[in-house]
Amino acid sequence: MLTFYNRYLLIFNNILILLKIDLDMTKRNDFIWNAIQTATWFIFAGFCVQTGALLFNYIYSLYKPVATYNLYLGLNLSALYTRSIALYSFLFAILIGLSFFKAFVFYTVIKIFKKLNFIKPFSKDVHRFIAKTAYYTFSIGIVSLIANKIVEQLITKGFDVGGILGHWNDYVAFLMMAAILFVISLIFQKGIELQNENDLTV
Repeated sequence: MLTFYNRYLLIFNNILILLKIDLDMTKRNDFIWNAIQTATWFIFAGFCVQTGALLFNYIYSLYKPVATYNLYLGLNLSALYTRSIALYSFLFAILIGLSFFKAFVFYTVIKIFKKLNFIKPFSKDVHRFIAKTAYYTFSIGIVSLIANKIVEQLITKGFDVGGILGHWNDYVAFLMMAAILFVISLIFQKGIELQNENDLTV
């Protein structure tokens, strides 16, 4: 399904929180850390492919309306396209935008991994990236929630949205992910202060 990658967002972040990384990392921790980075790359690549496929299928459907019967992984918006091309384009724009920003969030996470320094883990760069990621994920959650409510209203008015609700019903996961990242950001901010104080005393 389209939400395949989204199911593991909370699990992914919980692993990051629970994982203990010592200055002298054991082989086990090193393996887990590398596995998390690899998984992040796969999720990022998955969302990139998804965004590209959605954009291509949308453009193609404007020239070949028959494509609206199976736009992406069984998504059928043919009835909505026939009734209102404007609404069809609006919902598809949200779908593409959310997919793009989900990919961007994981790109930011990859940059966080590259910036991490286990000798001095609390740095302003890492804190900045974590804070940005928290804002991005919060925005994704809010936009998904709004889109969800819009579609629910369209359904009550008799519009056939072809099951599009299932493609952005993960807003709770993103809002929780944003909350977790915000807490991590605060921890890093405090860590930077303590680290700077320690450097001054040394």
